[in-house]
Amino acid sequence: MTATFRLQDTKSFKPMSNGGGNVITVRGNIIFGDLQGFQSAVRVGDFTVWMPVSGVKPSRSVNLGCVGGKDGLNYGVSGIWNTDGSITMRGGISSGEIMHAHRFAIPVPDGVTFD
Repeated sequence: MTATFRLQDTKSFKPMSNGGGNVITVRGNIIFGDLQGFQSAVRVGDFTVWMPVSGVKPSRSVNLGCVGGKDGLNYGVSGIWNTDGSITMRGGISSGEIMHAHRFAIPVPDGVTFD
């Protein structure tokens, strides 16, 4: 099962040329993520950055844990995969900051299904 994503707004969140595939794959009881990093042109707090394009959605919100880090800082960025298929970046980002996404793998939480 797979879900694909796009950045919410490529003027506010400029995609990194070496970015990830913007995909989450669910295999067995593991969620594998490969999201695209970006440079922010805006200052936001918790914000929905990755929007669903196609694929599965979780039956309840899933804490993805650390999905990336801010350039030059020892500061991780966490994500929440929402039931509408979008992914909310938690922790905020300032204008000019770069968020380097990295691949991740987490167990499917108990009771979560995908449709």
